[in-house]
Amino acid sequence: MRKGNYILIVAMVALAFGSVSCTYYTNPEDPGFVIPPPEKPDLEYIGSESCAACHQDTYDKFITTGHPYILSKVEDGQAPTYPNTTLDFVPPYFANGWNDVSYVIGGFAWRYQLTDAEGYIYTGDDAQYNFQTASAVPYHADMSPGTKQFSCGNCHTTGWVSVDDGGLPQDDLVGMGGSFFAPGVQCEACHGEGSVHRFTSAAEDIIVNTEASACGSCHARNDGTKISAADGFILNYSQYDEMLATKHSELSCVSCHDPHLSNKTGEMGIRQSCTDCHEGINNPTHNGADCISCHMPNATKSAVASTKYVGDVMTHIFKINAAEDGEMFNEDGTIANGEAGIALAYACYQCHRDSDGIGGTNSRKTLEQLSDLATDYHK
Repeated sequence: MRKGNYILIVAMVALAFGSVSCTYYTNPEDPGFVIPPPEKPDLEYIGSESCAACHQDTYDKFITTGHPYILSKVEDGQAPTYPNTTLDFVPPYFANGWNDVSYVIGGFAWRYQLTDAEGYIYTGDDAQYNFQTASAVPYHADMSPGTKQFSCGNCHTTGWVSVDDGGLPQDDLVGMGGSFFAPGVQCEACHGEGSVHRFTSAAEDIIVNTEASACGSCHARNDGTKISAADGFILNYSQYDEMLATKHSELSCVSCHDPHLSNKTGEMGIRQSCTDCHEGINNPTHNGADCISCHMPNATKSAVASTKYVGDVMTHIFKINAAEDGEMFNEDGTIANGEAGIALAYACYQCHRDSDGIGGTNSRKTLEQLSDLATDYHK
């Protein structure tokens, strides 16, 4: 075989099989002739679609979750598409409808806000649209439109670099406080830049961090030191703060959740049920109710609260404070006491009603009655 042809063939093999990058190629007919392995590429983002080339099943599940859609670009004056919602509302502020909108923040399940043609987050009396009530509500209505910079890239984009850290405004939009590789939480937001892993296929060339703190980089508001609250509810994205205040603090989020699946669409993203660890728990009176009915009530609010006891997101505190006078929040209602546990009103009035008839549809119960029933309930 001519040496030139041999070099071409080996080079093609080396490019096709990057995982053999530690091998040197020789010509059996010329032992002194050695071709060094191809060099690894620079570390850079490649996009979720490139990940799908080898991880199609995982990608197909991931793309139905809320993560990729937490920020979506508006292109050609058309609203972005989502797996389980349709965006129909644009505030009158945007005179030309979607043509005046640059990005959608959220939109997957609970709510969404918009950024204007210059990248600023639109603020006003009708700036947040809630799906549950099909209505627009205020969002930072005390701020004039065109003044709230988009600075949410750490948790809403992949590859965010803020202006303070040297990034340029995304798409040359002055309202954008940084740049990013892709909108939304894509594969590489958690797994790191994929160029080298695509080249080598080696596990050591991609990030797989199963620590709860990895999820806590976004699902926390106070770095695990306290649980933020407002208007009688825990604030959304406080799950990591909640976990750290419980006996489950040593668990990883992925012990129970599959991060590539959603609880909202398709397959449920729950890997383990409570009884996988808590076997033989006695449930003497609430037949038909599962663990999360009481221990993970909707004490958190993302967009809408149905009653003063029922928000739209489950809490991850788990522990129930069975005291009749148990307080869940501090004096000004800005911090929830995770160690004390979920107040009875939030655990029980999801189903029962208080003395004013507020809560669920089941029988009315006073907090005194509920405390008597809840104390040592499982014993």
